[in-house]
Amino acid sequence: MSDPHGGAYGAVPGGPQGPYGTPPHGPQPAYGTPPPPYGTPQPPYEAPPSYGSPSPYGSPAPYGAPQGWSGGAPPSGPSTGPAMWAHLGALLTVTVGSGMCCGLGAFLGWIFPMSVRSNDRHRHDPYVRHHATQAVNFGITQAIVAALGVVLYFGSAVIFAAVGTEAQRNSSGLAVPLVTVLVIMAAYGISGMVCAVIGTVKANRGELWTYPRLIAWPLSKG
Repeated sequence: MSDPHGGAYGAVPGGPQGPYGTPPHGPQPAYGTPPPPYGTPQPPYEAPPSYGSPSPYGSPAPYGAPQGWSGGAPPSGPSTGPAMWAHLGALLTVTVGSGMCCGLGAFLGWIFPMSVRSNDRHRHDPYVRHHATQAVNFGITQAIVAALGVVLYFGSAVIFAAVGTEAQRNSSGLAVPLVTVLVIMAAYGISGMVCAVIGTVKANRGELWTYPRLIAWPLSKG
């Protein structure tokens, strides 16, 4: 319907009048994409991955596995049990064995760690072999020092009896060298026990431990 005073509805004043409802700026595009013609095959349906299926980005590492784990069984830690018992066995043999067998255990402290190191299951385990070798050296050193202590003890008594005068032999002068030897041996034994306890704790924690050379001479190599 036309306006008698202004022309068609929506027309620009002063220009040609168009039909009613025609957009002033040309036809507008259709909204959206037209649907495909009837009969066009649809793309296959892709099912979502089921629970527990492997992820394309790799499976997560199990709890406790080290960084960089690439699957399979996670690597196990060091064999702390046998390594700990190597030190503890030598310590118990030297201390308890000496008390129960009249000091004989001081000469046998190397046997138990030697058996641990020679075991087929531990022969190729560098961690167990390291601690067992340290315990073997500790036991051998304790045996050598115990033998030297026995020689010094009885040697001091024999020399004092042979060289001393009658008055010196009847006095308490013999007790001086004997007590000196006993004090030195006791101090050395306590130091060795402390080091063996430290080695036991270190082996149980998965740490390497090396005895001081004065306590365990490096006679045996791992």
